[in-house]
Amino acid sequence: MSTLTFTLTTSAKQRIDCSPLTSDLLVDKSDSDIAAIKLVIGNSTERVDSLFDVSGDDASDISFVNSTDKLDFIGRNMTSGKITVTGNVGGYLGLFLEGGEIEVTGDTSVYTACEMKSGQIKINGNAGDFVGGARPGYKNGMTGGTVIITGNSGDRTGDHMRRGYILIEGNAGDYCAGRMISGTIAVLGNVGAHLGYGMKRGTVLLTKQPSKGIGANFNDCGAHTLAFLPLMLSSFKKLDSKFSKIASFSRVQRYSGDLGGIGMGEVLVKI
Repeated sequence: MSTLTFTLTTSAKQRIDCSPLTSDLLVDKSDSDIAAIKLVIGNSTERVDSLFDVSGDDASDISFVNSTDKLDFIGRNMTSGKITVTGNVGGYLGLFLEGGEIEVTGDTSVYTACEMKSGQIKINGNAGDFVGGARPGYKNGMTGGTVIITGNSGDRTGDHMRRGYILIEGNAGDYCAGRMISGTIAVLGNVGAHLGYGMKRGTVLLTKQPSKGIGANFNDCGAHTLAFLPLMLSSFKKLDSKFSKIASFSRVQRYSGDLGGIGMGEVLVKI
């Protein structure tokens, strides 16, 4: 069996809903069945074979080639299998992801890993706003799994996040960990303004002091040696990420907040 590959053959001017193209929904479908699937594009629908050149037959291993930021909802509700994407991606990559792996070589748009439950997403590029967040009007963001971003993430990373890991090798934008309920966000680069705004619980791990400082809504708790940090860093060793190469450390400067709320979140800065 060979990778089931969807190569975009049109310069899409309207957004394309790719949510029907997952392992769960394509297994046991014939080539003609897959070609005839209707995808929502703008305010109409188009057959898969009018938008993509389709080759291969392994529905557990799906590839999107020549992708653009018009392709939305890739990997929605996926529970198993693997999706690889070459090119940029639109909004809501991995929405409701429950298992499997998604890897993108390119940039992603808004709401990557939105309300993700399990599995792994790796972005070899930059991610847009609201990584691991909740849909507009909802209050439960990412509840599990791991997101790895080799570049930068946009604003509101981890908004309403409840569980899981977001690992950012570059920089994070403004309001990182805003309204965060639980989970872990780690950043190797810098973070923007208003870090942890409205944060209830959870952990933000930084390898250096943010250039814009820690806000007055966080209390400086002093230097601490935390035994769980070497264990957590050890768990990153299996990941294909710069985080797997971080030397173990346990000594950090700890800040607790947001004091405007219950104040049980923490920002840990490596000493």
